[in-house]
Amino acid sequence: MVFAVLDTVNDPGTPGKSGDDRYGFDAAAGRAWVIDGATDATDLKPFPGAESGAAWLADTVSARLMSGPDAGEGAKPYFGRVLTDVAADAARRSKIPLHTLPGEAMPIASAMWMRRDGDACEFVWAGDCFAVAQTAGGEARLIGTQEKADAETRDAARMLALPLAERWAILQAQRRGANAPERGLITLNPAAAQHLQTERLVLTPGSAVLLMTDGFFRFVEPYGLDTPASLLARVLKEGLGGALGALRDHETTPRGVRLKARDDAAAVLLRV
Repeated sequence: MVFAVLDTVNDPGTPGKSGDDRYGFDAAAGRAWVIDGATDATDLKPFPGAESGAAWLADTVSARLMSGPDAGEGAKPYFGRVLTDVAADAARRSKIPLHTLPGEAMPIASAMWMRRDGDACEFVWAGDCFAVAQTAGGEARLIGTQEKADAETRDAARMLALPLAERWAILQAQRRGANAPERGLITLNPAAAQHLQTERLVLTPGSAVLLMTDGFFRFVEPYGLDTPASLLARVLKEGLGGALGALRDHETTPRGVRLKARDDAAAVLLRV
């Protein structure tokens, strides 16, 4: 076994729904990931049987990631193949021709993916999913783009002050822009793979790694309940379920810091 999965969690923000977050792993191959489908910005439902376009994309990408890279294949070429396959599947399954869908109806997702490679781990991410890893020096290293979480908090404060119709129009415009390949998100355009973010870290045996969607990262931003280091310590002590319970308790008091009072939250805790 290349690493040991210690715990997993996937908790929808809306009880009774499947949510738009997913996780997966192949411990023997040394790969794990979390995916956060972006909440739909349209009333169109192109994928029959799916709760949402976001859920369909997260499900489909997660299933495709079970088939890993070829020997010697780089992460970006690999994700190019993944997104090519997912786009072909979307074209087959959509009840609405994809080329006729408005940009706001094209599903997108954030993700964090890692693979073990010798004494190092390679992390690949899109959007606002994150990882925290214990480094060889014993410190906790945040992997991801925290500026995206910070920006979401600022945007939410502005958006919550707007009328609903104006807020919806802005969300749709943002979604159309997010489908551009250079935004580096998980989309139905394989060219986006070339704009994914990557980082390689040397990790000593026994190091813990936490992968999470932005709903779980709320401990850090916007709530400030933890630093990345204390969040890793929390989940190692309490488990992902115990930690999530504390987060949900905190969310019971309206705070007006995000558009959704409760967000889907998925995480994988492992030890290399």
